[in-house]
Amino acid sequence: MNSSFKVGKIFGIDIEINYSWILIFALFSFTLARNYFPLQMEDFTPSVYWSMGIITTILIFASVLLHELAHSLMAISKGIPIKKITLFIFGGVAQMEEEPRQPGAELKIALVGPATSIALGIVALGFYQVLPQSLALSHVVGFLARINLVVGVINLIPAFPLDGGRVLRAGLWHLTRNMLRATRYAVIVGSVFAFIAITLGFFMIFQYALIWGLWYIFLGWMLFQAGQASYSQLVFHQALKGVLVQNIMSTDIQTVPPSISLDKLVEHFYRYKFGAFPVTLNGDLKGLITFHQLRDVPQEKWSSTTTAEIMTPYEKLIIVTPDQDAVEVMMKMASENEGRVLVVENNQLVGILSRTDMMKLISMHMLLGTEK
Repeated sequence: MNSSFKVGKIFGIDIEINYSWILIFALFSFTLARNYFPLQMEDFTPSVYWSMGIITTILIFASVLLHELAHSLMAISKGIPIKKITLFIFGGVAQMEEEPRQPGAELKIALVGPATSIALGIVALGFYQVLPQSLALSHVVGFLARINLVVGVINLIPAFPLDGGRVLRAGLWHLTRNMLRATRYAVIVGSVFAFIAITLGFFMIFQYALIWGLWYIFLGWMLFQAGQASYSQLVFHQALKGVLVQNIMSTDIQTVPPSISLDKLVEHFYRYKFGAFPVTLNGDLKGLITFHQLRDVPQEKWSSTTTAEIMTPYEKLIIVTPDQDAVEVMMKMASENEGRVLVVENNQLVGILSRTDMMKLISMHMLLGTEK
């Protein structure tokens, strides 16, 4: 199930909202309407406070969208395609289809986001200074100014994968001439900031600031996990860079006919220790049967159920060719949540490519060294 839904397109970039955004939208609006604005100004009706809370929250997420659009447009200007922008519970992310090719491009892409937030904050602050303080709008603009300035400054913290961490990586990349090594160093620095946040969170809990303490612990943990995931993803791309499907696919193929019953199919799983079998009839590929599909059928029905009844048919399979780029195929597998794909050439099944095949290559790449 997709965790996001599309709301539109800006400059050719798909804009999606994660379902977690709905939760934070409601909580933020509630907090502003019930706790923040009533303390800043009195003698307004609850409906006014609620309007201020909802409008402020919408403007905050519009600011986040502009921040990510700035990243995206700069990336596009450097020849890097942007798949989409997703707004979620912690802000937003622009999904670049590839990493920057030069440290200079990385630096510009990273800096333009915080610069946009700080610029928005300064503009909002200017309006706040000239608006009468008795207006509800002035308090909305004032809060928007503070939020954008805070977002801009926090994003400059050199903790990868925050924008400041990417600025740090760009500098290290320029010095070392090695993107992977620079990423590893930037992730280490980011991990230090993450553990500082976690330690601060525990300290705040002991000082009876439970909510803020848990918040800092959670943010620190998320920062650490994001850094590790970013480094692992880069190792993955480096390991598979220039590798074709035919270089890593499994060619030891065992097929089964569509008419075979599931109790007979079990014997194949025991004998060959494979997680799936292509289903063929007279040499023609008909589908794919997996161990999980077999397991979902009650055992008492195995003898009366054929493979054709539960297999994934050919029309629903991901079919690739031997000369396709392995990274491209892996990204497609990830987006479709598929564990394996069938490799076909000249209408003939020639191999199977699984996540396991790719993980073996990545493990070997890491063991033999990836930072040459």
